[in-house]
Amino acid sequence: MLTVHHLGKSQSERIVWLCEELEIPYELKRYARDPVTMLAPPEYKALHPIGAAPVITDGDRVLAESGAVAEYIIAKHGKGRLALTAGHRDFANFLYWFHFANGTLQANMGRNMILNRLSLAEDNPILVATRARVDRAFDLIGARVREADYLAVVPTSSAIWRGSVSARPIGGRWRRAIQGWRCS
Repeated sequence: MLTVHHLGKSQSERIVWLCEELEIPYELKRYARDPVTMLAPPEYKALHPIGAAPVITDGDRVLAESGAVAEYIIAKHGKGRLALTAGHRDFANFLYWFHFANGTLQANMGRNMILNRLSLAEDNPILVATRARVDRAFDLIGARVREADYLAVVPTSSAIWRGSVSARPIGGRWRRAIQGWRCS
């Protein structure tokens, strides 16, 4: 049985959502962060040497890293849903956007958040460069959603981008799809 070890306020939310989208059976084990340090509890850290979320267990398999976990679940439990095959004409784009959130967007948004908390001068070259990179990432997302029916795994009618995209202008078709989608 697939078990999602869900650490609050983490990327494991994506994995829970994925399992729901695929309508696959899974067990959900919840773990609360320490209220002072916001770190994972010891029993969560014992699941995997890195101690980060998400972590799944599937039989005796233990797997971490959100991209790896998502690919594993889609390949093993997805029955061909939410993925393109290597022979599909848009497979390379699918892979790019599948990994874009963790590989480019999240890293730069996290760096931007940390730099903003440092109260640096607005003209600090690292701050300026990081903000520009985040802006370029959102511009790239905007361009993609104006031309395609999906960013990565999910069609736009099931898009999992939460509030982070709403701060930037995005294509009308994609925005309407997100606004019209409701979790059932």
